[in-house]
Amino acid sequence: MSAAPYFNVESDTLGTLRVSGAITFTNAGRALAHMPQAPREGTPLAIDLSALENSDSATLAVLIAWAAAARARGGALRYVRAPQGLLNLSRLCGVERLLDLQ
Repeated sequence: MSAAPYFNVESDTLGTLRVSGAITFTNAGRALAHMPQAPREGTPLAIDLSALENSDSATLAVLIAWAAAARARGGALRYVRAPQGLLNLSRLCGVERLLDLQ
């Protein structure tokens, strides 16, 4: 049995979170457990997706869940620098409005 794909969420000095590695069916539960905590009010928390690899429907599900949880707490996430494959997949699945990918 192979190990779960690597993924990481880290903060830069400007307060942007950067997601790197891959979020897949194998590690989606772990990704959900590392849900970013957006501020309750004010500027949305920016999440840089440029280092995200191999996006699939599990990736979309996790990003949607993160955004929904932030909204439920009165905050917001702003996904930036999304890879082209993730943009294409979100359009194909009809969820680009849920994510507001940039």
